[in-house]
Amino acid sequence: MAYGTDRAHYTVGWIAPMALELTAGIAVADKLENSIWDRKDGTLNVPGDDTIYTLGRIGDHYVAMAVCPRIGTHSAATVAADMRRSFPNIKHILVVGIAGGVPRYGVNLVEQIVLGDVVVSVPQYSEGGVTHIESGAWEGKDKLNVSGHMLHPSQALLGAVINLRSRHMQKPGTRIPQFLRELRERLEEHELPEFKDPGPENDHLYDDDYLHLYGDGLCEGLCDEKRSKLRNERGAKAWRKEDTPFIHYGTIGSSNALVISGAKRNELYEKHRAICFEMESAGVMNDVQCLVIRGICDYADSHKNKKWQKYAAATAAACAKEIL
Repeated sequence: MAYGTDRAHYTVGWIAPMALELTAGIAVADKLENSIWDRKDGTLNVPGDDTIYTLGRIGDHYVAMAVCPRIGTHSAATVAADMRRSFPNIKHILVVGIAGGVPRYGVNLVEQIVLGDVVVSVPQYSEGGVTHIESGAWEGKDKLNVSGHMLHPSQALLGAVINLRSRHMQKPGTRIPQFLRELRERLEEHELPEFKDPGPENDHLYDDDYLHLYGDGLCEGLCDEKRSKLRNERGAKAWRKEDTPFIHYGTIGSSNALVISGAKRNELYEKHRAICFEMESAGVMNDVQCLVIRGICDYADSHKNKKWQKYAAATAAACAKEIL
């Protein structure tokens, strides 16, 4: 058996919540050893594991990638458990995908998250980098006392994140722009526009109390742009060069409920200090140490649309590659 198809050599597991996030992950791999395992070979998946894995290398690491069959914490937990059975030597698990971000956070809310930025889970306060915002006990009609504790990322992954933060403060800085260019070189021509940086002119942050009332209709031509701020109107902390997202480090909120309310987003930030929200990692981190990396595709409000999703998936995948 070739080295790259021997499951014993795989030490990194990469979980993508959706197909577009798996596409970005595959596109940043340095080499694909075997894009999909041949199920006729009984030495591969262990009995009971129906997951299809994409295998490759990133740097010196052999990486097994899998996509969740459904959104939500339970599906992600199942994929993680199956992955660890089929690849017994996996030491590090990454959950890499997109999320809704909190636009302002930190002391006096001066820190700015913009679309295309990346959030990396690192332990904050009493949390391990992810907080399960649905888990706990109802102590009143509207009061949920969250309990339980998510596991921390492995010491090796945390060490890599800390070292990367230091490198980003020095020249030449992040390699994400380079990885994004390489990623796009591996895509079909018709996919390229959606994986490119949509630019600050397409980044609208609407007032917290201004709701999108048009169902799945895009905000353009429907929502009142006077009730929003463009990125370049939000101050110097919101400015970005093309293909150069900022990386934010903190707590990620995870649940089986999609956050598409500016008011609820702000409430959850105040309570948990979560700076973005997604629907998978709490299922994984109940039982497995992992690092969560999320590209920001919307502001977790009612003005949700898909324009930024593929680019945000790309920035998250590029960040994950840089960490590895």
